[in-house]
Amino acid sequence: MKSLVFAQPGQMSIEDLPRPEPTGDEVLIKVEASGICGTDVHIFQGGFSCDYPLVPGHEFAGAVVEVGPACTRFKVGDRVAVEPNVPCNNCPECLRGEHHYCRNMVVPGVNRPGGMAEYVLVKERGAFDIGTLPYDLGALVEPLSCVVHAAERLAPQVGERVLVMGAGPIGLLMGRMIRARGAARVDYLERNPDRRDYAARMGLGHVYDTTDAIPDKAYDAAADATGVSALVSEAVNRLVRPRGRVLVFGVPSQTAKIEIDHFRFYREEVQLIASFTSLKNSIQAVDIMANEVIDVHDIISHKINLSDCPDFIRRMQAGDGDMRKVTVTDFAT
Repeated sequence: MKSLVFAQPGQMSIEDLPRPEPTGDEVLIKVEASGICGTDVHIFQGGFSCDYPLVPGHEFAGAVVEVGPACTRFKVGDRVAVEPNVPCNNCPECLRGEHHYCRNMVVPGVNRPGGMAEYVLVKERGAFDIGTLPYDLGALVEPLSCVVHAAERLAPQVGERVLVMGAGPIGLLMGRMIRARGAARVDYLERNPDRRDYAARMGLGHVYDTTDAIPDKAYDAAADATGVSALVSEAVNRLVRPRGRVLVFGVPSQTAKIEIDHFRFYREEVQLIASFTSLKNSIQAVDIMANEVIDVHDIISHKINLSDCPDFIRRMQAGDGDMRKVTVTDFAT
């Protein structure tokens, strides 16, 4: 089967690998759509802990073609999306209900082969029925589930003003989710002109190209979807009102530091909140798309062949703002 392989940081190629066979509680999925995530770019660069050589891809959907003998929920032909973070259910964090901090997490595309291949094995409990949802939207289940968890962490209230920092695909989904939860206005901060123009066309609020233009204490809450520590610092130190909330959602570098005005943080009771991956939010994500709670159809800007992946990953690495979500939909070429 054709697969994208990261042999080591900075090295990738399309290779022909053996088709895997399911055992135990595994299902074999014929991948029909697989999205390229910013985390995949971090993995390619060597900035995210994983096991090399690696078939990347953790945002994918497809059809079940084989099931292991211990499977009970799925049969051949079922249409599924995947929540890639499959916990052990037995470590201290899992037993506290904090499954996304599992010490023994099985993650396709990180510590086992992922969805940038014609076929992939997943644990049955990590697969979710998508019904008639198109496969390309099914591949958005994972990123949208992360956005749902992040919105639950930020907890925007009816009538609030919220700033979203970053207008990439995750930032766009975040803004729409925040608005759906009742925020009166959602503004964006985005330096890339293509992404800035696209965010402006959504009509949710104002779109800034620099923090210099944003007044002090202008927002009830701010959500970072960039991973840029300096933006998180400025949101905490200046952009949110007293008792304002700042969400850390974008993936930072492993050595990044946030500088906080300690006295202002204390005196004005500013809240700094983090959101990591999702916590059993995949079913919500499927229902949100199936019932069109928010519009996601424009999030995918490019549908490509598997052989085009190396080029698009390098374009993402270079910060090409013409792309939102890039999704592989043809795995044979």
